[in-house]
Amino acid sequence: MNEYLTSASLKSLAKGQLLGKYGTLAGVVFIHLGYMLFVFFCSNLLIDTTSVLGYLIYYAVSFVFTLLEGLLIYGEAYIFLKLACGQPVAVGDLFYGLSNNPDKVLKVQAVFTVIQMVCSIPNMMRIPQNQPLVLLFYVILVLAVNIIYIVLTLMLSQSFFLMLDFPQYGAKEVLVKSAQVMKGSKGRLFYIYLSFLPLILVGLCGCCIPLIWLYPYVQAVKANFYLDLMKKR
Repeated sequence: MNEYLTSASLKSLAKGQLLGKYGTLAGVVFIHLGYMLFVFFCSNLLIDTTSVLGYLIYYAVSFVFTLLEGLLIYGEAYIFLKLACGQPVAVGDLFYGLSNNPDKVLKVQAVFTVIQMVCSIPNMMRIPQNQPLVLLFYVILVLAVNIIYIVLTLMLSQSFFLMLDFPQYGAKEVLVKSAQVMKGSKGRLFYIYLSFLPLILVGLCGCCIPLIWLYPYVQAVKANFYLDLMKKR
């Protein structure tokens, strides 16, 4: 018998927890968005990628910025886990990772960054359009790599929450533990992600402005998913 909460129940919990908190959480979203825009400006507008050296510099800079973004992602995990537990939250909580286990945060984020960058390589390959067999192989390769990426990210998706709950664990331990607790639940989390697609499309049609409110909603559901996942452990 499945004792886990349904997607609808998790969303209902998240909606209640978010009431009266959107002002604070909007500030969190704007800070994270500002960082991403800064990274985009530095990586895509200031670096010339027309040469091999330029590409190498681009990937090196992207790796560093994505690695540092892990500190913000960890801070968000802290905020939304507190929210799910009924504790007060503040914009300053976003920087929790700067003074709490930043080395472990960066190690865990390094794993996510490497997975992301390696799995993105086929998407950037230039394939001749006049060779059907090569094109077919490329499409199969891209599909396979993206499936692998989704599976890996689902497996490791609980790492930052686990690090918050079990600060005595090292980076490797939280990654392994995440893979363990997600056994049998990857499909459930993937379904929850897919259920947000209609709202994301609506947000994109609204010049992305609704996404400022949707992002905290998704993160709150993820925090409640984690608590639901761990309730029998």
